[in-house]
Amino acid sequence: MTASLRARVSRPPDVGQRVGVWWLNPVALIGMVALPTTWLAYAIPDDRYRALWRTPKVLTLDWTLWFTVGLLLFIGGALLPAARGRARRVPDWPALSPADLRLLGRAATVTFWLVMVGYVAFLLAGARAGISPSVLVDILVDQELYGVGLRETLGTVPGLTTMTQFGVAFAVVTGVLMVADPASRPRHLRRLAVVFFLALCRAFFLSERLALLELLVPLIVVLVAGLSRSSTGARRASFLPAVLLPLVVAVFAAFEYSRSWVFYKAQGGQSFPTFVVERFAGYYVTAYNNGEIRLLHQTDASLPYDLLSAFWTAPGVGSLNLFRTLTGVDQESSYTDALTTFGNPEFNNTGGVVSPFVDLGLLGGLVFFLLAGLACGLLYRSLQEGRTWGLLLYPLVVLTLFELPRYLYLFQGRATPGLIALVTVALLVHRNRRRRTGARL
Repeated sequence: MTASLRARVSRPPDVGQRVGVWWLNPVALIGMVALPTTWLAYAIPDDRYRALWRTPKVLTLDWTLWFTVGLLLFIGGALLPAARGRARRVPDWPALSPADLRLLGRAATVTFWLVMVGYVAFLLAGARAGISPSVLVDILVDQELYGVGLRETLGTVPGLTTMTQFGVAFAVVTGVLMVADPASRPRHLRRLAVVFFLALCRAFFLSERLALLELLVPLIVVLVAGLSRSSTGARRASFLPAVLLPLVVAVFAAFEYSRSWVFYKAQGGQSFPTFVVERFAGYYVTAYNNGEIRLLHQTDASLPYDLLSAFWTAPGVGSLNLFRTLTGVDQESSYTDALTTFGNPEFNNTGGVVSPFVDLGLLGGLVFFLLAGLACGLLYRSLQEGRTWGLLLYPLVVLTLFELPRYLYLFQGRATPGLIALVTVALLVHRNRRRRTGARL
């Protein structure tokens, strides 16, 4: 008895913060987003598909069940890290040293200026295309983008406009700095305001809502993790989904007004709120339907495309049409042809839940979901424990899981610059810690 008493006394106390709220857990994200939309897509009858989104319903019960099995395997994989016990508490989470903060501060500065270079390239491209400020003002006043084709007219500057995608890394690193060093918040807020304003312009004028979403979601993840360090903050953060969902729909409605409502309004027959709800649901529901169209009718290729999309569309590789050279299949044309014949090209999301099955087959898709769940579970635990990989990469995982019904964000070319930047920063932090104290990552 004396020995057991000594063991209890000598055991280190469970002190510090254990961050995280229920909806940041990958299990909860799949349960809130992917699983419900999977069955919603199946539950809607064919006549509603045709009436609301002008496409026949192709989605079957068999594939709906296989998608569900894949998602359940993801949940199982995500739960495996919890078998080791609860995440450890961290004193003064995220417990970054002054040297860590200096390195992250330099990373935030570098990524900020890379983003600025990208937007300057957009301005130069606009000037070259003859897009004057008055054109933008007219669009803003008229609130009409349908048929304008501003995005196609503007084009891109290869290798330069892509730098705007470093904004994801800037948002994550800046969020970590604001949580770890509250005194630096005013300076970081000014830079954030600039980057968010430019992303807002891009989201509106180029109909690229994701440009704003991919900054906002990762930043919210970091800030919510910081807020959850206290019990009061955790309680407040736990109710955020009730606020965020209506906010997301409201933002969607604001952009959709100028993007397509002006056109559909002329067709008559429904109110704007009804149009917004049906349109919002359509982007998610039709992605599953499109997925089965792909499984049934898209030309089969011998190599994965969706899971290696960042590589196949990378500068140089994309211009060489390397995928078509190796497989004889033009994946984009094949998908468009399948949608034109069997679906509706206006709703062209490929379906993130479907992509692993398209690329890897049934068994390969199931294994993919199991391993992906395990990876996400480990990263979430890493975030909870204030480790560098979780701090920097898990916010992108949350964005990917939110968008999973539509497509796999993390595997897209647009995610590559931010992902490379965040991995580089994590490695630099790790190297510096090893040089100083040999601390764990």
